Amino acid sequence: MLEFMKNKLFSKRDAVFPARFYHNPVLPAIKAFVSGEMDIKEFMEIYKSSDEIADYLDAVVDYIEKKKIPIRRRITQMKGVNGDRPFESRSYVESFIEEYAKQFHSLFEYYKNPPKVGPYLKGCSPLTVYEANEIHGIVADIYYQLDPTLEKTTKYWDEFDFLLDVLPGYLAGGVSSEDYVSRFILPKYPPSMKKGERKKMVREAVKQAFQRECKGYPRWIQSPEWPMGCDEQPMVYLGQKSFGEYTEYYFKDAVTKSETTVRQCY
Repeated sequence: MLEFMKNKLFSKRDAVFPARFYHNPVLPAIKAFVSGEMDIKEFMEIYKSSDEIADYLDAVVDYIEKKKIPIRRRITQMKGVNGDRPFESRSYVESFIEEYAKQFHSLFEYYKNPPKVGPYLKGCSPLTVYEANEIHGIVADIYYQLDPTLEKTTKYWDEFDFLLDVLPGYLAGGVSSEDYVSRFILPKYPPSMKKGERKKMVREAVKQAFQRECKGYPRWIQSPEWPMGCDEQPMVYLGQKSFGEYTEYYFKDAVTKSETTVRQCY
């Protein structure tokens, strides 16, 4: 039996999981990733090299669903949320179990047919801040169902929170813009820098990367969709025009000068 099984903090509730889950050889890698001892790139290399970890994570979720085991939710406290009081945050595990996911049918089409954890994570990229945080969150929440005593690292959430803080409203929430900043800007200004200095330099780098040839920035009616050019650099914003039920946003490639139109409907 692994060491954490001997911990007095474990209750009788944890005995609902068979010993095979705690003896599995992939568990040390999962535990190291959750705690921050193993970097996400190393973890995903192991994850994608075989199906052992993916199968294990799916097995835990399937067992929870089959045995109708209550899902653990973490107690979270965030500044400016819930009056700064602790609250119970929804677990990622619930997104992969139909009984829980169906509660969100009217909000998200994705939840009507919850995917398996294994293949879902294989489609995520550890190179983007958003998806790195999601990967870690999913794995950490599944491990939490087995061992609630392990303290998970916050570095992936901290970096995602930093990204949201530095991105202006016309870029925040956009897949292409967050991907670009994650891959090409943040690596130049690592978290080891002083936070204030890093924030200032990243904001300036973002401003320089997303150029415009008009006075304002895009006023998106949906999530930001700033297009990238053929050299993977953000295209130049030219302006926008509304047409009743939709709005068109005009961009051009800074190198080829070819123009692109993004249309969003109300």
